[in-house]
Amino acid sequence: MAYSDACVFPYPSGDTSVRRFALEAKYMGFDSIVCADGNGGVSGEFYGVRVYRALHLRQKNQNDLVKAMRKCRFKPDIILVSAGDATFNRATLSTGGVGILRGIHDAGSRAFDDVCGIKAAENSVAVDIDLSAIICRRGNPRQKALESFAEILKFQRKFGFPVSISSGASSYIHMRSVEEIVSLCGIFGMEENEVKAALGSVDAIINSPPIIEVIDEAIDEVIPE
Repeated sequence: MAYSDACVFPYPSGDTSVRRFALEAKYMGFDSIVCADGNGGVSGEFYGVRVYRALHLRQKNQNDLVKAMRKCRFKPDIILVSAGDATFNRATLSTGGVGILRGIHDAGSRAFDDVCGIKAAENSVAVDIDLSAIICRRGNPRQKALESFAEILKFQRKFGFPVSISSGASSYIHMRSVEEIVSLCGIFGMEENEVKAALGSVDAIINSPPIIEVIDEAIDEVIPE
């Protein structure tokens, strides 16, 4: 199984180049990384690690989300969307072309419900476990993130939608190895086999039907000509 870090933020969003992230990922046991925010136009393979180019969207409503997908000036390998309230998340999980819903730990305690779980499973959209919330936070914010991840895990076991795991790293020093990630995810009850399946989910999402064609279908549905 090919393991992927589902979201890192290379320079200029972070302080680390795409190539340096790829080198660190190799040491950490990953086969690929997903680089958000355009990653300076860099994609391909470095040090044997595949670099996927992602479009990361942070819109607050679905119309703006679809418009942003239309305006994208490059062809992303995968589209990441930051979570919002439950209404936004339900719509996002039904929008063709979206690959990963991330930042669910910052979206509120009722932002993900049974309907979201069903839609994520039906459309094979992954819900991301962003480990930066555990690695970089302390105290109450860290505890809330752990509770959110445990809640997502319950929904995943009930509905069977994909889960991805990301370091959310803006610097290579915040990346963690596969073994460390297994330990971190064990804090909120994720079993080793579940962790490794989640680390392997990105390739399956990216190798699903082409993104752009599906985006066009979604745009036609939301924005009539």
